[in-house]
Amino acid sequence: MGLDVQPAGELIDLQTEDTVTVETYTVREDSLRTDESPIVQIGSYNDPDFGRVSAGLFTQFSVPNSLTNLDFGSTAVLDSTILQLKYDYDFYGDTTTAMHFSVYQMTEDIYKDSEYYSNHSKQFYPTIVGDTLFTPHPRTYVPTSSDTLPPYLSFHINSSFAQQIFGQSGGPNLASNAAFLDYFKGFYIAPDSTLPGGSMLRFNLLDSLTRFTFYYHTSTDTLRFSFVVNTGSAYYSYFNHNYNGAASSLLTQLASPGPNTDNEVYIQACAGVKTKILFPYLNNLRSLGYPIAINKAELVIKADPSQSTADLPVNKQLYAVYLDSAGHQFLMTDMFENSVYYGGSVNTTTSEYHINMARYFQQLMNGTLPNYGLYLKEVSPVEYSRRAVIGSGRNDPTNTYKMYLHLVYTRIN
Repeated sequence: MGLDVQPAGELIDLQTEDTVTVETYTVREDSLRTDESPIVQIGSYNDPDFGRVSAGLFTQFSVPNSLTNLDFGSTAVLDSTILQLKYDYDFYGDTTTAMHFSVYQMTEDIYKDSEYYSNHSKQFYPTIVGDTLFTPHPRTYVPTSSDTLPPYLSFHINSSFAQQIFGQSGGPNLASNAAFLDYFKGFYIAPDSTLPGGSMLRFNLLDSLTRFTFYYHTSTDTLRFSFVVNTGSAYYSYFNHNYNGAASSLLTQLASPGPNTDNEVYIQACAGVKTKILFPYLNNLRSLGYPIAINKAELVIKADPSQSTADLPVNKQLYAVYLDSAGHQFLMTDMFENSVYYGGSVNTTTSEYHINMARYFQQLMNGTLPNYGLYLKEVSPVEYSRRAVIGSGRNDPTNTYKMYLHLVYTRIN
């Protein structure tokens, strides 16, 4: 509007570009910090594209309410001991097949004020002190004799092992929470990774239904006492990936990281894999002979819908971090804008993700940030197990789901 009267030198010169070279390849995620996550995962499943994925849990159980000098009574007799884990609503994988979880006694301390990572195992006795063979029902309420409770998973704990703890009644090992944690380091809960099918199950450790309960009777009464996971307890997730049987292109990229000719790259939560993205020819935009203002820099990512199923849906949300020369990762300024601006959530109809990184690209153009590329990752990799096979940046007619950068800029005279 007004082109016929606006002086030519004052017209806004708006340009759009969709052919910026994008180089991509898949790399392993080193590890993730997993201590005290609000939701933990335990489980194992076999993925046709990513191989076998497993998650275990190292956790303390604490004396509740700062109680001291626990004494169950001189006539107390232990009847049974149950370990419960409160399900979270969501899950990932096939919940129609049987799973087997085992419980071990830890022999090594963990501490609330320490950091723990997903590839860091703690020592434990090899003898199983409890286990359960079950078909998961993370959304089915549990009827009891007096109530109906939200979904939880329960284990029967070996009676001789439980008696050792129960027998500390009235002694120094139950004098305080600190004394108890020094005596009993906690549990390692691990899935059986040899069974077919399987899933990743999510649990809320801080819920009151997560507890380690002793049922006992005295000469006068029937009672119970529960140790709990609370805000003072230490716990963390342990992830393991076995890529035997994974897609050949994923195995090739992991064996020889670097730009390649594959049409697909990979994203996987639980300290699995991430995608490296490079823009090798951005200097061409700096060599136009005039400065530019970035109006829009939208990374368009397309997942291959044929490589996901109802049991194994694609990631709900992705995000990108930029790198410095040492490989350190940093959040973009764009991510601190509102979620509508930044994007990253999957369009469930088109299986696409759009991430707006205009501020980041302006900083690249200004030379205030280095151009060492990006990592594209799952936004909640500890609490979720989702993954996706996405189109690479390869510029080839056979690359149906090609990743590209939609760039809009204004020439500044």
